[in-house]
Formats: sequence, structure tokens, C-alpha cells
Amino acid sequence: MNPDVQIAAQQEFERARRQADRERLAAWLTGRDARLLPFHIIRRNLRQQSPLYRGIHDVPLDQIIGSVGRYDEMTREFLPLNDSLKARWAKMAELAHTEGWPPIDLYKVNNAYFVRDGNHRVSAARQLKFPTIEAHVWEFPDDIEIGPRDSLDMVLNRFRERTFLEKTGLNQRYPSYDIRFTTGGRYPEIQAQIEELRQKLEFIDEREVSLEEAADAWYELIYLPAVQIINESGLLDAFPGRTEADLFAWLSIHRDRLRENYGEFENLSDLAQSLMNKYREKPMARMSRKMRHLLGGEEFPPLAGMDDFSSHEEEEE
Repeated sequence: MNPDVQIAAQQEFERARRQADRERLAAWLTGRDARLLPFHIIRRNLRQQSPLYRGIHDVPLDQIIGSVGRYDEMTREFLPLNDSLKARWAKMAELAHTEGWPPIDLYKVNNAYFVRDGNHRVSAARQLKFPTIEAHVWEFPDDIEIGPRDSLDMVLNRFRERTFLEKTGLNQRYPSYDIRFTTGGRYPEIQAQIEELRQKLEFIDEREVSLEEAADAWYELIYLPAVQIINESGLLDAFPGRTEADLFAWLSIHRDRLRENYGEFENLSDLAQSLMNKYREKPMARMSRKMRHLLGGEEFPPLAGMDDFSSHEEEEE
């Protein structure tokens, strides 16, 4: 092997390592998730578990966003996160300038790709500014959307929302349906609320009540009135970046513990007003809170000691 090529490959790795550290720092400062998506978690949520072989294709490198086995060793841009990858990485960079590579192996979900074999080649190819890479492609047919910058929580939320809507059909019967969560785990929680209401309606009416009927009752009698109260109270202003659905889920789930901390309240409107008065922030206070989050603190003011308003989940329940 040409010594000059070897030295150049090692220098490329060192540049990639420095870029990885900068990218990780930038992600930490901005709250962005810079990790590769772990395919084993994505796969367990797919409709079909057996992939279809699609042949060899030139795949755009910026559409490869996850990995089967190296998701904790590289950034979302496939930059190496530790020096132990150097020997293998540099070897791939050398081959890129001499003999070339055999095709890598990729799994495809919609327009996103995950590395089955060839992580070092993808990393080197991106560092060397290649636009595409040749790959054997196995596709899992699914219509779930996975964007190049999506976090794992965002993707799992889409799976949960799809399951929730398939079971309740609320978006089909209510054109104004707009339940969106920015934190994980909320769809199963409100689905449990609907199931609890269904059982109560069956007991009261002494007849079978379908999940769809219970979902309509929950949406019209519980969710929409609560959302109206949240909007009228101005409580959303205290939690920038969160949705009315986020606040509804959190308030309803933690109502008993909120009562312990804030005393008795007659209704949700009184609670919302109390919380809004306490946590309405001035610009400097809001900036201070954001800095605390960047340094590892809560993403929300610690309402009633609840620091679980936002949680990262790596596994579907």
C-alpha cells in the first residue's frame, strides 16, 4: 500500500473524529439528538418483519440514518465517536482510493436506510464527500415516515400514533383532529383512558360499548373541553415548544399528585390558572431554564416535583 495513501487515510480519520466531537457538542448545546437510529427498535414496530430483496442500488448517503449494530459508535452523520475504530476506518478510506469497495448491505424503510453491514465504509464515504454508495438493499414495506433528522422518540411517536388512530379512528370522524405529542409514551396513556371510559359506559348503559364509541365520548366530553380550558388559561405560554395534547396528558395523568402539591381545586380550569400564574416566565427566566436543560436539567419547570414530563424511550412498550 502506498504510504502516502495510508497517511492521508489516517488524517481523514483524525478530521472525522474532531468533527464528531464538535457535532456531539453542538447537539448537546441545542438539545438535538445526534445519534444514529438503532434499527432493532425500529424493526419491532414495523408491519412486516420479513424484508424483500431489491437488488443493488446507488443509495444517497444522506438517506442512511441508522445502523443494526454500530448505532452507539457513530453520530447521525456517521462520524466515528472513538479512536478504537481507527484501524478499520482508515483501511476503508485507503481502499476507496485504490481498489474500491464491495457493496454494503442496507435495510430500507420507506425512504430511510439502515446499515446491516458496512458502517465503516459509509463513514469513510461521507467523510470523503461521496454522494452515494453501492449497496445490496433489503426493503421492509411500510409507509411510516422517518426523516434524516428525526430522533428516536419522534419515530416511535409516529408508530404509536398510527396504532392509536387505527384502533380509535378519531381522525376519520373528526376533521379537526389534532392530537400531537412531543414526548414519548402518551398515546398508550390516553388509549388507557379511553378503555377505562368504555368500561364505565358499559356498566352505566348495561350494554356493549365499542372502542370507537368510547373514543368519541372521550374526545367530545373530556379531551376537547380540557383543551379549551388549557388554551383559554394561557398555560401553553409557560411551556414553549409543547402542545395542548402534551399538557392535557400531563395534567390528567398527574392530577392527584398536583392536588397534593397545590391543594384542592374545584376543576381543571382552576388548576390551569394556578399553574399558569406560578410558571408564567419572564424572558430572562425562560432563558435560564433553557440553559439548565442544556446542562442536563429538566426540560420543563418542575411542576409539582414532576421531572418526568419529558422522557426518552428507547424501546416500544
